[in-house]
Amino acid sequence: MGGDYQTTIDRAGRAIAAGSVLGGLLILALLLASGQRSPAGLLAGGMVGALCVAVALTAVAGPIWLALHACGFRRGRHAAWLIGLLGLGLFAGVQGHGTGLFTIAPIDTRSWLLGLAAKTALGIAVAAAAAGIGIVMWRIAYSSIRS
Repeated sequence: MGGDYQTTIDRAGRAIAAGSVLGGLLILALLLASGQRSPAGLLAGGMVGALCVAVALTAVAGPIWLALHACGFRRGRHAAWLIGLLGLGLFAGVQGHGTGLFTIAPIDTRSWLLGLAAKTALGIAVAAAAAGIGIVMWRIAYSSIRS
C-alpha cells in the first residue's frame, strides 16, 4: 500500500525543521501580501510563524503521520494531503478567529460573496503551498528502499 519507505528519527527531525522554516516563509509571504512592510514586524511574524508551524507539525501532524505510517500510508501524496489539510485548517481557524469558518468584515456585507470567494481562493492557495511543504518534508524524511 505505502511502498517500502523507511525513515530515521534524525531525518524526521530534519524534515520537521525544514517544514518549520518553509512554513515561516509562507507566513512571511502572507504578511507581505497583506501589506505589512515593517522589517521588525516581518521578522517577528516570520519567526513566530515558524515556531507556530513547528508546534503544529510536532503536536498535530506528528501523531497523525505516525498512525498513517503504521497503516502503510507512507507516500508523498499522503504527506501532501495531511500537511495541506492541516495548513487549510490552521488558515481557516485564524481567518475565522478560532471558529474554523471564514468571516467577512461588516463593512464588506454588500460584497459578501466576493469576499468569501477571495478568502476561499486564498485558503486553497495556502493549502496548496502547505501540501508542497509536506512533499518537501516527505522527501527529506524518507528514502525509497531499492533491493
